[in-house]
Amino acid sequence: MNINAAMQIFCLLVLYALPGSGSGLKSSRSRDTPLKLRAETKAPMEKRACGETNGRVCYGVGGGEAQNIDEADIAYAASYLRYLADNNNNPLWTMPPEFDCSEWGLPIADAGTVLVLTKHIKPRTNSSVTYYDLARTIDGGAEATSAQLAESLLGACGSGGGMMGVTIDDKNPAYNTTAYKASGARPQELVVKIVKAPAV
Repeated sequence: MNINAAMQIFCLLVLYALPGSGSGLKSSRSRDTPLKLRAETKAPMEKRACGETNGRVCYGVGGGEAQNIDEADIAYAASYLRYLADNNNNPLWTMPPEFDCSEWGLPIADAGTVLVLTKHIKPRTNSSVTYYDLARTIDGGAEATSAQLAESLLGACGSGGGMMGVTIDDKNPAYNTTAYKASGARPQELVVKIVKAPAV
């Protein structure tokens, strides 16, 4: 074997051993590297804050902890929501479509020991309800019968607080306007929560 032939063989052996040259080493790295990258860049999925239903839950009885709220404050909250409805041309409380199940506090001034929240339970729904219906959910209505009061959060759960789907009066004209229907809104998929105000 002459020197030129020996050099050609040596060069071929060097090329064969280099990464990416077609050697067995290449196939091993091309499999391992993407797997390693996938493991390093995979982010944990955040769980949505969903899961509640329209069913009534009284805290300390059906789930959660009793809130020890002044019942007079709960009654006041319902009355204040009706006051807002009476003096603002029957407005709507709307939670537009979203990706999570948000909780929003209702605008109740001087609420004392109570915090009233609404929560989206099906976030793709454009949920929109009257303040009258929010109030009715809390206390059964302005002139509630004993049966209506018993079905409300105040009557059923008392000072312990609780949550339930909004009690809807589907005959309310607000739900039958052209604008309401055109908006794609629905008077559903919202729950009202009665909890203790954090600063009290």
